[in-house]
Amino acid sequence: MRLPKGEDKNISDSGDMARIMQKVLWRQNRHHRNKEYFWTIGIGPTNDIDYIELVTIGTRNRNILAPVDVFSLAVSKKCTKVIFCHNHPSGKLEPSKSDLKFTDEMERAGAILGITMLDHIIITETDYISIQ
Repeated sequence: MRLPKGEDKNISDSGDMARIMQKVLWRQNRHHRNKEYFWTIGIGPTNDIDYIELVTIGTRNRNILAPVDVFSLAVSKKCTKVIFCHNHPSGKLEPSKSDLKFTDEMERAGAILGITMLDHIIITETDYISIQ
């Protein structure tokens, strides 16, 4: 997936990544933004974005993902750092118990693979929260 126009591929914090991902989300038409998207972002050694992968488009409030779905591109590209991002179409930033459990499970799975999960960001069209 391409970076939005005018965005630098180097990030310094969660706010940079959230802003970029909100722009990616805004590219979708209004109808499709009512679903939950989940992306994996590969980060290079100098904090440059190596890739942004749309892993799945779920329902209004849920995505079902396994470690193989989340880490397959990172493994194939030998990327050792990732950021996860998903949106909450409801507009509420509060992470669900499922979000927290998923983050913990993926952090452990990544560690086994030698991939560091730097962050998991939840975005809405106007705001974000880091749950890592």
